[in-house]
Amino acid sequence: MTIAPIVQERPADDEYFEYYGNYVKEVGADFAGQLVQQIAQLEELVQRIPESESIVLHAPYTWTLRQVAGHLIDAERIFADRMHRIAAGEVHPLPGMDQDSYVNQYDYEAPRFASLIEELVLLRRANIRLIERIPTAAWLKRGVASGHSITPRALAWILVGHIEHHLRIIVERRVARSG
Repeated sequence: MTIAPIVQERPADDEYFEYYGNYVKEVGADFAGQLVQQIAQLEELVQRIPESESIVLHAPYTWTLRQVAGHLIDAERIFADRMHRIAAGEVHPLPGMDQDSYVNQYDYEAPRFASLIEELVLLRRANIRLIERIPTAAWLKRGVASGHSITPRALAWILVGHIEHHLRIIVERRVARSG
């Protein structure tokens, strides 16, 4: 995998809206390694979580694990689209995303959990290819998404940090439930 060295550098605080800071902080020193490693982590989820558990809603959570997988799919698509468009020089502001609306509009309970994770893994593989081909000069371009200035580099880190955030919650959720 060949990723521009500039992408490996943690984005500056002014490259993204502070809300996304928690996602950026979820990314360790090895951005590229974490980007790829998450594929194995997602595939492992399918082995560890039975389909029957993926449709159960456990308080205090408001989404089933299938809905969480659907949310990850939605966010992976949208963050990558923003990264792609801004890197290409898009000057028009990009709209925000109402995550609850997406989860409520799509039926994430009908597909098998394994199928949803497979879709997410395919998206991540495609996004790795996108990250590999974005030119070095494009990583620090500025665009507007959800009413805030952001760079493609920050969006790449948000892709990784967002999944890391939810993987941690899934692990905590399962440990709390089994304890």
